[in-house]
Amino acid sequence: MVRQTDIAQTIDTALDKAKYDECAKKLLSYKSIIAWILKFCTKEFSQYSIAFIMEHCLKGKAEISQRAVNQDQPDREERLDGDERIDGLNTQANSIKEQTVYYDIRLEACVPGGYEPLQLIINLEIQLDDSPGYPLVARGFYYCARMISEQYGTVFTKEHYEKLRKVYSIWICPDPAKKRQNGISRYHTVKERIYGNPDLKQDSYDLMEVVILNLGDTDEKCEKEILNLLNLLFSSSVPPEEKKKRLDRDFKIAMTEEFESEVRKMCNLSDAIEELAIQRGMEKGMQQGMLQGMQQGMQQGMLQGEELFAKLVQKLFDLGRTEDVKRVAEDKEYRRILMEEFSIQKE
Repeated sequence: MVRQTDIAQTIDTALDKAKYDECAKKLLSYKSIIAWILKFCTKEFSQYSIAFIMEHCLKGKAEISQRAVNQDQPDREERLDGDERIDGLNTQANSIKEQTVYYDIRLEACVPGGYEPLQLIINLEIQLDDSPGYPLVARGFYYCARMISEQYGTVFTKEHYEKLRKVYSIWICPDPAKKRQNGISRYHTVKERIYGNPDLKQDSYDLMEVVILNLGDTDEKCEKEILNLLNLLFSSSVPPEEKKKRLDRDFKIAMTEEFESEVRKMCNLSDAIEELAIQRGMEKGMQQGMLQGMQQGMQQGMLQGEELFAKLVQKLFDLGRTEDVKRVAEDKEYRRILMEEFSIQKE
């Protein structure tokens, strides 16, 4: 009988229609996918093969989405299951005086060679909204800055700044604006000589890079193979069986192995993606409606069964409870509780 590898099962399914970002993070946590990203998005790994990166550069233990990286908050011993996934570094950056920052995936990667292998810290992020109201690259540099500052007390102490490890924050946008589709941008620190001839090696200041990958239509082939891979991986239009076949055939990512067990049947990942897209569209529509006169727009657009929901949303905006607007759009039970709280019912 045939048992699918974990990555094949992840493509096939999303447990209980789990949120899209959780499915995406799980997909991105496999060594085979990470190796592709490192080869084509970092200069340090560009000379190595995918197989070499998987075998020799991704051995460190780490945690995904469950760890507090700052000493202000203790870690919890929770790890994601998987046979060939990177477990990750700390993924939650906390400080008593700063707002909590969550990393989707955070891991260490080792570049072989030399007296001491070069250690890098890699952050991978999924960003469905590529225009969140601020430059995405600015958030990427903020994440880099946090990963740099968090090395004090772990990677180096006192004034040994020469031990700082370079950090990458790599952002994957599955649904960018059409003009930005199928593009890769890299932002990093460079030296600009103003006067004189400073004697400084590049690794002294080249300590952080932000890479943004804007995906596109999986039917449109790109010169960059990493875009073809990610376009296929996160496509909501390609059926799971076809997706697995193409990943195996075109990118040499094994999908099945012989084993005595039944193939577990779970929900289709494309359903989860489509569900999230509908949800995000509704949220964005409500936000735009608020700016343009949300009350009028909702009164005109809502039909019989949605009128109560419209009243609830309007009430929440009147009270300034914008976070609750998003929650009631996702959580039916919480929506019911708030309707009872505000005595919103059919007349």
